[in-house]
Amino acid sequence: MFNIGLTGGIGSGKSTVAQWFKNKGIPVLDADQTVHRLLQTDSLTISKLVTEFGPEILNKNQQIDRITLGKLVFKDDDARKRLERIVHPRVKQCMNEDRDSLEQRGVKICVWDVPLLFESGFKKYVDEVWVVWVPRSLQISRVLARDKLSLGEVEARIASQGSLAEKCKLADVVIDNSGDEDQTVCQLSNKWEELLDRLEIN
Repeated sequence: MFNIGLTGGIGSGKSTVAQWFKNKGIPVLDADQTVHRLLQTDSLTISKLVTEFGPEILNKNQQIDRITLGKLVFKDDDARKRLERIVHPRVKQCMNEDRDSLEQRGVKICVWDVPLLFESGFKKYVDEVWVVWVPRSLQISRVLARDKLSLGEVEARIASQGSLAEKCKLADVVIDNSGDEDQTVCQLSNKWEELLDRLEIN
């Protein structure tokens, strides 16, 4: 099975690109959804996080409150690294299990949707990397319009994900998402057809 690594930055429109793949019937393994599932239902992950960060990160249902945890780690680089040391190995395990299940069902291509694909060592699980790019100014304005965050919080989250320009240098395919939707879809369609030709998949 051929594995596409899809990454970008907050506000780059990576989720829109992931949805394009889903609309084509291509399975998407979503790292954020996997984290969300673990924080809700995985007792070992929850226990480790409570031990590390304290019971105040729990909500009334004894699940991890992602907003509280997010505010804690995005303003503290050491706390973010401690979180990643706990969560990332479990996320990799779950996504590899999901990938194996797809392969057993005869799926030929799947997408790994991972915001920190380079930073967290996910690159070794994929065959090529597609990066969704927009200028930093557009990243900031999109997130400010979408999320209830201050400018400082937005800039901290962008900084925690690494430079989009640097990710583009490491990418096999770059999708420029700074234009309108039709322009993005046109790029995706062209790159997709090129991939199918390379893989000799009809």
